[in-house]
Amino acid sequence: MSETSKYDSFMDELNSLEKQLYGFVQKNFELSEKNARLDKKIHQLDKENEVLKLKIEEIESKLNNSLFADDALFNNNDSLNLEDREYLKTKISELISKIDYHLRS
Repeated sequence: MSETSKYDSFMDELNSLEKQLYGFVQKNFELSEKNARLDKKIHQLDKENEVLKLKIEEIESKLNNSLFADDALFNNNDSLNLEDREYLKTKISELISKIDYHLRS
């Protein structure tokens, strides 16, 4: 094999490697940008999640305070009939289930 054909072959391989390297560099740059955007979104969602957890805690405490303040409501048979008490118990159970669902998510 002559020196010029070895040189041409070497240059062709070198050009091919440069193209591959350029492709890898571009892909790395794109992935780095995407990763940065995702990290930013995760941080934002973490903040929103904390705010929602605080709201849930606030609502739970208000609900608990309301239940304890209105404990006489369920103990006093004159104030509510049986249907109304069962309806209120069902609604409270639904609210607790919703709050529990939000806390788990």
